Amino acid sequence: MLQKITTWALVALAVAGAAVAIKNNVAAPAAAEVAVALPDDGVVVTYFTTDVRCPSCRKIEALSRETVTTRFPEDFGSGRVVFRVVNTDRLENKHFLDDYKLVSKTVIVSRRQGGKEQDWVNLQDVWLKLDDPAAFGGYLGDAVKRFLGSPAS
Repeated sequence: MLQKITTWALVALAVAGAAVAIKNNVAAPAAAEVAVALPDDGVVVTYFTTDVRCPSCRKIEALSRETVTTRFPEDFGSGRVVFRVVNTDRLENKHFLDDYKLVSKTVIVSRRQGGKEQDWVNLQDVWLKLDDPAAFGGYLGDAVKRFLGSPAS
């Protein structure tokens, strides 16, 4: 009898935990990735995520998108600066884990020239700037500006 009670209690606890996760969108899969044309010469801002997305993860994506579109409207509009979301849980994106030595969700800013990536930087400190949108925007914006102004290699 005690074993049945324990089993049902564990099942109830698991169901309650799943309900809380769903309510808080913690276990919600990432939004569908939209294919983005990469510029031959320009800057790519990529938010690397996974299927599991917490509120902080969603905020990093939103602040990154906002920074790119509001601080670089002309470059974004022309396609010289692009923003994309890449889910590393998808098989076709697993190579990015090795390419950029990713250990967590992050933002990578890269400079492309002649259709090839030339330089990139991992902005892992986005996690430390979540509660200060101005600092977040400055941090990401400075990296984009650096690469927009980078001389040819």
